[in-house]
Amino acid sequence: MDEIEQSPLFEEAITSCHYFWQAGWGEFHAGNLTYLLDDDEVAELSKYFSHNPVKVPVEFDTCGLEGRYFLATRTGGSFRTLPQRVARDMGIIRLGAGYYEILWGYDNGEGRPTSELPSHLLCHVARLASNPENRIVMHVHPTYINAMTTLAPLDSHEFTRALWSLNSEGIVVFPEGVAVLPWMVCGDGPIGPATAEKMSDKRVVIWPYHGIFAAGKGFDEVIGLIETIEKCAQVYVSVNGAPKHCITNEELRSLADHFGLVADI
Repeated sequence: MDEIEQSPLFEEAITSCHYFWQAGWGEFHAGNLTYLLDDDEVAELSKYFSHNPVKVPVEFDTCGLEGRYFLATRTGGSFRTLPQRVARDMGIIRLGAGYYEILWGYDNGEGRPTSELPSHLLCHVARLASNPENRIVMHVHPTYINAMTTLAPLDSHEFTRALWSLNSEGIVVFPEGVAVLPWMVCGDGPIGPATAEKMSDKRVVIWPYHGIFAAGKGFDEVIGLIETIEKCAQVYVSVNGAPKHCITNEELRSLADHFGLVADI
């Protein structure tokens, strides 16, 4: 294990990501994390940074975050095996205008951060405008939240009200409610800006039939948010019937087309 992996920040990030796999919310390559380092963390970790960082040009907007440092999980990584492969499946990047630099991790710069990095950056900007102490954006696939999106109306107010009504902890933990997007193709494209727009006043955005984006000041806050919403959703699913709506054939075709897949739909 590299010395950097024994730092408190890395230990908490590794433990948190692995916890999401243990909970069943980070299957296979599912789940991604970005964590905005503060000045003290940058100073502490800088001794591990590469003196010849890999510079990666990007076409997406770096959102005015140039010069900021992020710990981010790897595209194609796994929360299940992360504790054994930290230097492969995590990395630290520094954003520039039209590029980022890999300062540590991703197999010494051979890998890349999460493919949903553009969405994460937009969400960080939205949350920082609301709360300058925001540090984390986390995306995972909670089982009962996904199930609830097949049952409950996909309306932010009604979905929130249903969650609150099933557990008295709900309104206490997320008094601002949750936002629910209409179904959209995941990855790059309009889903990122749509998520960020909702995060201007919400810490949680739900992608129907897919998962959840959650943001907060620290790992405990984000984990607590997801756990509480998932418990409310579990109760909802337990007392409701069969799915009322799900991904349509037309939407499945758009997914297949987006990812270049051949599927008999």
